[in-house]
Amino acid sequence: MLSVLFTQCKENTQYQNNTTAKVKEHIVLNLQDLSKELNQFEVLINKGSTPKQLQDQFLKCRLLFKNTEWATEYYLPKSSKSLNGPPLDQLDLDENKFLDAEGFQVLEEYLYPEVAINEKQEMIKQIRIIDNLIRAGITNIEVSTLTDSQIFDALRLGMYKITTLGITGFDTPVSNLLFPESKEALKGIQDVLNLYKSSFQEQKSFIKTTDLLSKAQLKLAQNPQKNTFDYLSFITTYLDPISVTLHSLQVEANIPFVKRISMLKPEAASIFAKDAFDLDAVAPDVKYQSSTDKIALGKKLFYDTQLSKNNDRSCASCHNPEKAFTDGLKVATDLVGSPLLRNTPSLNYAGFYHGQFWDMRQMDIESLTTSVIENKDEMHGDMKTIIALVQNDAAYSKSFKSIYDTKKVEGWQVQNALASYVRSLSTFSSKFDAYMQGNKNALTAEEKQGFNVFVGKGKCATCHFIPLFNGTVPPRFSSSEQEVLGIPSNAAVTKLDTDLGRQIFNMDLHQLKNSFKTVTVRNIEKTAPYMHNGVFATLEEVVTFYNKGGGAGFGLKVDNQTLPTDALDLTEAEQKALIAFMKALNDI
Repeated sequence: MLSVLFTQCKENTQYQNNTTAKVKEHIVLNLQDLSKELNQFEVLINKGSTPKQLQDQFLKCRLLFKNTEWATEYYLPKSSKSLNGPPLDQLDLDENKFLDAEGFQVLEEYLYPEVAINEKQEMIKQIRIIDNLIRAGITNIEVSTLTDSQIFDALRLGMYKITTLGITGFDTPVSNLLFPESKEALKGIQDVLNLYKSSFQEQKSFIKTTDLLSKAQLKLAQNPQKNTFDYLSFITTYLDPISVTLHSLQVEANIPFVKRISMLKPEAASIFAKDAFDLDAVAPDVKYQSSTDKIALGKKLFYDTQLSKNNDRSCASCHNPEKAFTDGLKVATDLVGSPLLRNTPSLNYAGFYHGQFWDMRQMDIESLTTSVIENKDEMHGDMKTIIALVQNDAAYSKSFKSIYDTKKVEGWQVQNALASYVRSLSTFSSKFDAYMQGNKNALTAEEKQGFNVFVGKGKCATCHFIPLFNGTVPPRFSSSEQEVLGIPSNAAVTKLDTDLGRQIFNMDLHQLKNSFKTVTVRNIEKTAPYMHNGVFATLEEVVTFYNKGGGAGFGLKVDNQTLPTDALDLTEAEQKALIAFMKALNDI
């Protein structure tokens, strides 16, 4: 049921014998209450209740769901995505098709900002889908064996979700119920900790965690406004410290950390910690994992022009470290200087995507390296020739034999060395990172305001997820998103760009038309010009584009735009602050 490899360590059974059973009962009872309220929701619709009554019942159901979301996300990950995924058709890569959107967020669109009275049957359809998923989830939980390690892992991931998706409004795009829902999600975590109270009440970290949880809920109960809320202060004063104290409590209680496959380390105390992520954890095999020697070898290959056919172009020719490993051009150029189709993407943080290139056509960096090297317009190299080259070069040959314990150099080793270097280009060394790691002088007042615009009024964090600021979805970081923004072919935004993006490889999937990977905002000041076609020369132009609602907001016909088309109405000061914050994401 879980894509988690759990620890084989013997757990401290002092808590497990009694409390895990109580936690399971708590989850089941909560979900049973939710099922009852969903049935009542259908009754209210059928009896012609007022719009306010329907919205109130929706909120009641949502709060019950949020109280136990930490558990459904963890123990029922597939069901949870259906229950509370975005109101957009979801791409099923295994089946190469889109699945119809369903769940709470679809239901939300029938209820906010106004109730769609004529869509009663559609509302009932979604309610029944949700209820069926909840009832199936109850059965799954009842037959599951819960451990303290799993529960604490789930609680900490739940905190990360509140931090990265909850208070950003990711799953409340129309209702704007992010604050009451986040408050209830925090209460849900506190409810579970209270079940451990008899065992933990003497632990300093327990007292500190529950105190912070109570204070955070009180803060959210003060009717904050989305566009003016101090998100940065709330995260650094409450949410992140709660994550840290939960981690401390787990250590103090001698509860082992689970072993699961994830970019985010299960033992990380904070999602903002400098060493919170480990790309080796998602390597297909131990032989693909990185090392200092492997990175050094990859760097040497990266700057070697012998990898190209004419020995006149290296990877660094188009990925300049001074420009965050881009080339500063509107679009890349071929071997004779003619323009190609797309802008050269940054290699910083490239390892944090599940899909490489703008159209996500390769799943990993190893595959990317071959695609670029052998592309006739980019390097026109040949992997067999390169293998022979390094095999016959004394220095290269010695390095490969030492690092890979091999007598003969193989293609995957060349790919892996290059990929290891590229994956090392993720330093988390920006002013923002310093601030989140404790240096409260690292950001200016304007940069702090810009973060709050980024998360709040600007809605940037609903696609560029904290803390990677790309489209890889927290807190599991197991998938990356593409978006349809309505990118124009000119800066005046009078004509839609004709590049089909990801649809090129899936022509039957109209939802993918003009879709492109959501890339990171980190180091964005260094990577101009912007977008897949380099259409915007400045960050000011980019912000203006988003502020007006993307291509559709400018009046272009974009039938499948996933970016909300409503204007953000950011003031000049807010736009300026937003840009200042994005520049604070430059690695130093």
